[in-house]
Amino acid sequence: MHGYYASNREKFKKGMRKLLDPVVPELEAASGKKYAEVSEEIWDYYDKNLLERFPYIGGDSVSGTKNLTGAYVFVAMGEILKRYGAKMEEIGRIMILSYERTTLKMPGIARALMGKVYRSPKLLNKMLVKKDAKNAANAAANPGSFETQTQIPPEAGYDFSYHNLVCPLSDFARKYGYEAYMPWLCNLDYVMFGTLGAPLFREHTCFEDGDYCDFKLKLDAQPLAYWPPVFRQDNPYK
Repeated sequence: MHGYYASNREKFKKGMRKLLDPVVPELEAASGKKYAEVSEEIWDYYDKNLLERFPYIGGDSVSGTKNLTGAYVFVAMGEILKRYGAKMEEIGRIMILSYERTTLKMPGIARALMGKVYRSPKLLNKMLVKKDAKNAANAAANPGSFETQTQIPPEAGYDFSYHNLVCPLSDFARKYGYEAYMPWLCNLDYVMFGTLGAPLFREHTCFEDGDYCDFKLKLDAQPLAYWPPVFRQDNPYK
């Protein structure tokens, strides 16, 4: 285990509980166990099978670390629920409920401000061009970290677009056999954007296409429904 993860184990355990606490009834129903018991099993799996193997991609200095460590809480959850007979559809639904409920717990004013930012292409471009440079510098020091590229001008038909060029979530899934979770983890982007009222559209993913993940906003559109998951809907989006 990298020293960064070893020294922050308690912080990651608290972060796991923040994602699992909103879905206590669903976890107990899927496992047939009390929340305290099943959540400890999930933590044990996370600690021994995931935290032990995570690559160091910049620690607290980059937002991508939280993306990696948070997303794989759901993988640990899924691996434990499978032991009790849960299928991927049920696991994916619990993932969505957790993310939805967690986002909706944010104060209304905070969600409104975030939604306003996502509807301001000029501001987004300014913010994410800076993030591109920060990510590039971090990736130079920590290979395999997230790398992004804001598209200016945006892709035709959209008001804003950027590409995620390297995805540690996808790389980790391929390396350790968690591929089945990736479409569901990608769908969580639609949950986050949708709860903020931001109409996200994506036609590429690092996992499925091997090139990049595209995040495109079309401001005069309605956000896509995220259940059933976007990749199961009759449209070209992922």
